[in-house]
This record gives sequence, C-alpha cells and structure tokens, in this order.
Amino acid sequence: MAQLILLGLVQGLTEFLPVSSTAHLLFAEHFLRLPRPGLVLEAVLHLGTALAVLMLFWPDVRRLIAAVVRWMRHARVRGAPGDRPAEDPDGRLAGVVLLATVVTAALGLLFLEPLERMFTSVRGAAVQLLLTGLILLLARERGRRRAEDAGALDGLVLGLAQAVSIVPGISRSGITIAAALWRGLGREDAARLSFLVALPALVGASLFALRDLGEAASLGYTPAQLATGFVVSALSGAAAIRWLLAVLRRSRLGGFTLYCWAAGLAVLVATR
Repeated sequence: MAQLILLGLVQGLTEFLPVSSTAHLLFAEHFLRLPRPGLVLEAVLHLGTALAVLMLFWPDVRRLIAAVVRWMRHARVRGAPGDRPAEDPDGRLAGVVLLATVVTAALGLLFLEPLERMFTSVRGAAVQLLLTGLILLLARERGRRRAEDAGALDGLVLGLAQAVSIVPGISRSGITIAAALWRGLGREDAARLSFLVALPALVGASLFALRDLGEAASLGYTPAQLATGFVVSALSGAAAIRWLLAVLRRSRLGGFTLYCWAAGLAVLVATR
C-alpha cells in the first residue's frame, strides 16, 4: 500500500508540474528499487490526474462538451443562427483540443515501438530532463491571447508538442505551456489550454492500457489498492495544478529550470 501511495504522489505532483512524471516514476523505480507498476496501475494513476483536471476545470470542460453538441446540431440543421463553430469561442477551443488530441494520438501510435523502448532508460530520461529545463528557460510570454482565441495552428503546435512529451524526461506540461506561450497566449491561459489538451490524452492512453485488466491481478493489486493510488494521484494532481497556476500568476518557469537541471545532473552522476 505504501508503494501505491508513493507512486500516486509522484504521478500526481509531477504530471502537471513541468518536471516530467515519466522521468520521476523511472527514478523512483530505479533508486527505491520499486518494481515496475505495470500498464494497468500506470493507467489508473493517469486517470487520477485526469480527474484532477476535471475537478478544477469542469466549467471549461462543460462548455467544450456543449460546443461539440452544438456542432452536431449544426451538422443536422445547416444554417442555424449562432451555431456555427467559427462564430463560437467555445467551439473554436473545442476544435483546438480535438485537433491537438488527434495529432498526439497519430504520432504516438506511429512511433509506439521506439517510444516504448525509451521508457526503460534512466540515464536517457535524465538527459531529456536537462532538455526540459532548457525549454522552460527559453519559455517567454509573447502576447496576451486567451485560450478561446486559439486556432487550428495552435492546436497543431500543441499536438506536436504533446507528442514529443511521450519521450521520458520531456515534461508534457512544460513543453505544451512553452508552445502555447510561443504562440502568444498569456501565462495563465497557456497553462489552462495545456491542461485541457492533456485531458483527452490522459483518458485515451489510460483506457488503451486498461484493455488488459487481468494484468492487475497478476501483479497482486487489489481493487482497494488501485483505488488508493487513484485517489492519491487525483488529490496530489489537483494540488499541483493550483500551485503551478499560482506560480505562473507571479513569475515565469525559471525555478523549474533549476530543478530539472539539478535532478537530471544528480541522476547522471548517480548512475555513471
């Protein structure tokens, strides 16, 4: 049970902070001699972080769902006033999230095998964590656009960035926030869009991994243990999101740069 609580904390805190949850799970497994949790447990932990996004951004998610419903209605009744997606800010935002999700899923499936092989390299994750630090150092606010002002090119860029973050050590939140800042979004809106884009990816990847529920039993995980990991991941994920948003209101991401560099170098020295 203690192992599941620890893994839930690591997953929840590092999924949304720009420090790479995958790298930290690899480090925890290596240095604490923890057995690999398996795809099912990892999926449960990711679903916990998805719940954190839902809890904190439910008004946004509800509006995006309503926008998709309006799309469907408009497809049935062409020319209905006020229903055109191009004239609907929530509809545009839903389109950005869907486009980013499609791009991420397509690239993830295309390069699935080489990416899976990378998930076993502790030193590789440490090197990529150094790169994450550089990305955060270079991330600067270039404008004050809101998430609702995003368009197709923004969705494409965020989808590409999120696909790159499949590589262990490249922070998903870090690279997508940096990409949104590069596209001219304000800091808070860049983070908000990053979290909304993450939600379908987290749920989709988790459901894909849960196709083999028998693995959980084979590794000895009980429903109560899986539920514990899920709850810890959700609560710690929500806390991490709140803290990151508070940081972004005050300053840039430089502090996380120092952390990524310190952690990456420490792991490289410890594993040489």
